[in-house]
Amino acid sequence: MRRRLSVIRTIFMQFPGWLYALSLTVIITGICSSVCIHDSVQRETVVVSPPIIPPHASHLHLRDVHRTPFLPLRITPWYLPGESVLLTPTESKKLQKAILDVTRTVSSVLSVHRVEGPLLLNRDIEKFCHSVWRNSTLPNYNKCGSLNKSYRGETCLDIIIPDSHLRGFEVWLELGQEPSVVTPDGAGIPGTDFLLYVRVAQTEKCATQSSVIAYASYCQLDPFGRPLAGIIVFCPEHLKEEEYQHSHVVQVSLHELLHALGFSRNLFSRWIDCDLYDTGDICSSRSRVANTDENGQFRIYTPTVMRKMGEHLGGGSVGAPLENKDFPHSASSHWEARVLQGSTLTASLSPPHLTHLDIITLAAFKDMGWYGVNTNIIDQLVWGKGAGHSFGLPTKCNDTSTGFFCTGSEIGCHHLHLDKGVCSTDSFLEGCRIYKPLSSGGECWLPQKERAQEEIYDQNSRCFFSNLTKEGAHQTKVKGRCYLHRCMAPNSFQVKVQGSEWTDCPPGEWIQVNKP
Repeated sequence: MRRRLSVIRTIFMQFPGWLYALSLTVIITGICSSVCIHDSVQRETVVVSPPIIPPHASHLHLRDVHRTPFLPLRITPWYLPGESVLLTPTESKKLQKAILDVTRTVSSVLSVHRVEGPLLLNRDIEKFCHSVWRNSTLPNYNKCGSLNKSYRGETCLDIIIPDSHLRGFEVWLELGQEPSVVTPDGAGIPGTDFLLYVRVAQTEKCATQSSVIAYASYCQLDPFGRPLAGIIVFCPEHLKEEEYQHSHVVQVSLHELLHALGFSRNLFSRWIDCDLYDTGDICSSRSRVANTDENGQFRIYTPTVMRKMGEHLGGGSVGAPLENKDFPHSASSHWEARVLQGSTLTASLSPPHLTHLDIITLAAFKDMGWYGVNTNIIDQLVWGKGAGHSFGLPTKCNDTSTGFFCTGSEIGCHHLHLDKGVCSTDSFLEGCRIYKPLSSGGECWLPQKERAQEEIYDQNSRCFFSNLTKEGAHQTKVKGRCYLHRCMAPNSFQVKVQGSEWTDCPPGEWIQVNKP
């Protein structure tokens, strides 16, 4: 019996080696998604910085500020008391394992000029001090003159920072040579460059937004704008044993931690340019990081981001677009979903096996000026690769020739071909339609006991657009089906349907599949 398989042009032409080599270790029982609310949370967070460095032209860093080399970023999680009330010991251990996995990942790609000695956070003089000596002729000019008697300490979002994590403070008489009140420094946190408070709480945000698994903000900055401390709040329902999915909690934690470390619209103005630092010059403030293009889309226009974005889309240099949903007139803290599907920093997260820490996000961290970045990672960002600078414009997404966007509402294949997908849109896509993974049962790579005729669900299976029919029979619609595949060489692979032998499958051509 002879059967025919129709395969349209897909990314198997461009990235067969990567797809074949992908190792899938996550096991999920259904497709999860979550939405990030960082921008609204950050607006509610009081951010504390140390005293401002005296201005000297546009320069921010003296030559001797950063003599230490870049070393891996040390992140210390601090779990708040009370977590055990909402989580069982097993659930707490799972959360701590997820945070450990995330901090190790980030430390492997980001490095900093390390904090010397224990990390101490700053107190907000506007809180602890009732009045400041403002007469510049006084010896205690700009020092605190009287204590705010209602001062109860510092917060990070809605948690109280322990005094042991904070610098002390002093209160001075007008002409006093010694402070009248002294609160000493706390012990600090040894061996850390970033302090991450971790809270589990059924907050109002958790109660009213079921798609929110966690949210985060930064709350302390160093003199040059780098975040020193932040918080992640987890909604407890998503950490319960019956709901818990490790890979998804890791993915959301990574996304939120990247916000807390600096990918946030409110910090764009603090990015610094250190390109000439290695030659002995000084770092300076960047010109405007985000600006609009000719279509009114906000993009990040910094050197590494523009170069990497241009290389990704097929050459030249172009800014990386930011999500414009809810931000029509200002920059947001997420990449535009139409252009950077699969990035870990889009506002709506795809399932973990379809989302990656991408080269464009790492380019942004490089251009912040605070971090050294290890770019020796496998570039797994496939969406839009080689599609040109106009890719993702709402006026262009009806063009399905690139194989990324779709029309209609048929079952097809997600662009990574790991899952079947349905052609649909959402509020972030502005009417553009893409193949979104099915909510359940569409994972070609996940073995299933019940399978459709001809299909094979296996770790080495991928989704193909196909209208497999008996030769001479009425042709069925082309749709996504799961078949075994193996890569033989770049742009050369074979497929295997149920009951057939391996068959060469030249990209974009019709093939005949023989069955005994």
